[in-house]
Amino acid sequence: MKFMSDKKRVEIDTVDKRLLMELLRDSRVSLRRLAEEMNVSPATLHNRLLRLMQEGVIKGFITLLDYTKLGYSLTSIIMAKVDGKHLVEFEKEISNYDNVIAVYDIVGEYDVAIVAKFRSVEDLDTFLKNLLKNPKVERTHTSIVLNVVKEDPRIRVI
Repeated sequence: MKFMSDKKRVEIDTVDKRLLMELLRDSRVSLRRLAEEMNVSPATLHNRLLRLMQEGVIKGFITLLDYTKLGYSLTSIIMAKVDGKHLVEFEKEISNYDNVIAVYDIVGEYDVAIVAKFRSVEDLDTFLKNLLKNPKVERTHTSIVLNVVKEDPRIRVI
């Protein structure tokens, strides 16, 4: 049996890289202004943008928030050991919780790493108790973040 990932790598050139870097810096940037700076036509940038979206390189446009200013002062990292036959189902379920910002399918002692934000320890406590009621979850290990040193989903496209 052959296992293949359905994620193919998309080839990008220097124009694509520059476009992506500018969009990561400010997704509201004017394509017309950017085209002038890059010395390409606005139509070219527009077509590049559409292609990158169609190929799934650009999944959407978001606003980066400071969640602490909205009252979400507690960040937790929750490791979960899940019954193997229900792993994918559990990951989809947990991904739908509003305060869950990341779900990672991992290897090691635990199967899933969950990053979530809460307004209070009581909210985290309620979340964990509900999580442990789930028959798919065998056990969890939770860490509370004391200080956020870096929290930014953007990386430099090389």
